[in-house]
Formats: sequence, structure tokens, C-alpha cells
Amino acid sequence: TGKADITPESESVLQGALKTMETYGDMIVEISGHTDDVGSDSNNKVLSQRRADSVRFWLINKGIALDRIIAKGYGEEFPRVPNDSAENKRINRRIEFKRIR
Repeated sequence: TGKADITPESESVLQGALKTMETYGDMIVEISGHTDDVGSDSNNKVLSQRRADSVRFWLINKGIALDRIIAKGYGEEFPRVPNDSAENKRINRRIEFKRIR
């Protein structure tokens, strides 16, 4: 919680995203960052943006053009599940990819 680091588990997933973006050179994606409901709305917005930016910079450092990746932090605005347990809070702390083009 409260971090925007790329973990080893995340890196293996990101390798798949990297491969997809290399294969489809015209693809543009939005990387959305999300948090659970712990902390203030403003802090969660900043944290979610940092998470999305971490993934964006990881992809850029691997050779993906920066204009193909939009990073957007949504804070706690769009939970996947209710924030009513530790496990659900973990699920809501996430990054998602959305194809824009």
C-alpha cells in the first residue's frame, strides 16, 4: 500500500504488455492507476497517478514511444470490488490498460 514500485510479479505481466505494444506498433494505450479507499481522495489521486506513471516510464525505458502511452490516475473512483476487506482493498490497488487506438 502507498507505493508505486514495479514489483517482480508486475514485471512479468508488463513483459506481456510490452510484447503486445511491440507487435502492434500503432497501438495507443491508457494506463490507469487505481487505489483502495484508505487515505484522502487527493492523496489517492496522486498515488494512482504515480502508479500509472511508473508503468508508463517502464514501457518507455523498454523502447515504447512516449506518445503511445497515456497515464491517468483515478484514485479510488472506480473500485472493482467493495473496499470492505483487506483482500478487496488489495484487488482495488491496481493498474489497468485500455486500448485507445
